[in-house]
Amino acid sequence: TLAGLTGLLATHAGTLAGLALLVVAAAVAGVAGRRAEVRLAGCLVAVAAATGCAVTASLAAGLPLRTAGFAVLAVAVAVLYAAPPLARRTPVTGRAAEGAAQAVALVALLLTASAPRHAAAVCVLWGAAVAPRVLRRGESADRRWAFAGIAGGSELLGAWLLLAAGKVVLLEAYTLPAAGLALVAGVVALRTRPGLTSWLALGPGLAAGLLPGLVSVLVAPEPQPWRRLLLGVAALAVVLAGATRRWQAPVVLGGTALALLALHELVRGWDLLPRWIFLAVGGFALIALAATYERRRRDLTRLRAAVGRMG
Repeated sequence: TLAGLTGLLATHAGTLAGLALLVVAAAVAGVAGRRAEVRLAGCLVAVAAATGCAVTASLAAGLPLRTAGFAVLAVAVAVLYAAPPLARRTPVTGRAAEGAAQAVALVALLLTASAPRHAAAVCVLWGAAVAPRVLRRGESADRRWAFAGIAGGSELLGAWLLLAAGKVVLLEAYTLPAAGLALVAGVVALRTRPGLTSWLALGPGLAAGLLPGLVSVLVAPEPQPWRRLLLGVAALAVVLAGATRRWQAPVVLGGTALALLALHELVRGWDLLPRWIFLAVGGFALIALAATYERRRRDLTRLRAAVGRMG
């Protein structure tokens, strides 16, 4: 077989004919083989031959490699949806076919690496193809999570590639989609897994949403008034949402972001206001604290206990 394929590489027509014949023969072996290892080998060989056939057909038609990536992606989608019937007879073959489909999709992405918009289209299409597997009956919870992660990550990568192709430099355009995806997954996880804490479920998404903007505000020399305002509103909303749902991570992370923003605004206003204003405010604050010290101490203790009781 290898010697015959090598001899057929001289022409596009011969290569296509040889690869097509190999696809048919390997597919028959993958479906009708008596032994599990024969079916596994047939499945993998059929996938590899179909991928090569897709690339060869595109090149024979005079299309560039970035366009050939879509033909390869079609092979990946076909293998992805052929995997469940194969898994009913041989689970190992079905799992191998799903892994091969992901590998072929990666090949399609690599073929379009020179054209960011084509690569973004490949990512979006692959995410749309994987997403229905999340809703398929009979899938385990872990596999649903895996398919959801692949679909969401593919869509997110596609969005990033489109932003990069459009030369978008706004930081939040890249971080907020990732944060939103992580927060949605975290909220779903909190509802489906009772023992999960808010730090594990919501912490990564909140950090991705608040931390980049906060660092930009604290470090960048530009004033960025709109970013400071919107970040403060978002942090306040996070604190209120966490307090309403009794989630510890949003309350702590949002409160920390608000405190740092308030300190930053105080530093920025230090040279803009007369010094006596700060002294007067500080004096009134000390008098109020001294007059109500015991009550404030009890309030602080109750606040610490309430935050500690949150999930």
